[in-house]
Amino acid sequence: MDADRGPAKEMLTANAFREAMSRIAAAVHVVTTDGPAGRMGATVSAFCSVSDDPPTVLVCVNRTTRIHAAILTNRVFCVNTLSEGHESVSDAFAGRGQLDMDERFRRTTWTPLATGCPALDDARLNVDCEIFSVSEVGTHSVIIGTVVDVRMRDPGRSLIYIRRGYESLPK
Repeated sequence: MDADRGPAKEMLTANAFREAMSRIAAAVHVVTTDGPAGRMGATVSAFCSVSDDPPTVLVCVNRTTRIHAAILTNRVFCVNTLSEGHESVSDAFAGRGQLDMDERFRRTTWTPLATGCPALDDARLNVDCEIFSVSEVGTHSVIIGTVVDVRMRDPGRSLIYIRRGYESLPK
């Protein structure tokens, strides 16, 4: 018997699942894209490595978002891992403040990497990718990218998201 839900045979709700997932600390990233569908960005936490031969990563993106269609059309994306102090960047690209996309990008400095995707200049890590494959799972697409470029900064404090709030971890 689960202390929060009762007997295991009870149906798991989306709200209960989201609450459970909010208890897992996750690094905060802004995924960006640029190309024929335009320049866009969005805050994500579902990002991880897949393989080092060939270097591949995955990112999960909600299919109802504008960036989803843009990534699929542009066929490229860059994952920008945020540091302590980037809370306002995360909030802007999460849609808080109702800023248009150009204003979100104007708030910080970006440099295109190999694919032409914007890379946040002071991110802890930039991972520039071309789409390898896309799988649909529930409300999201799991987008696997072949890594074509990386840029790393000196270690700092990582920005993480847990229990619906920001925290940071030491070096």
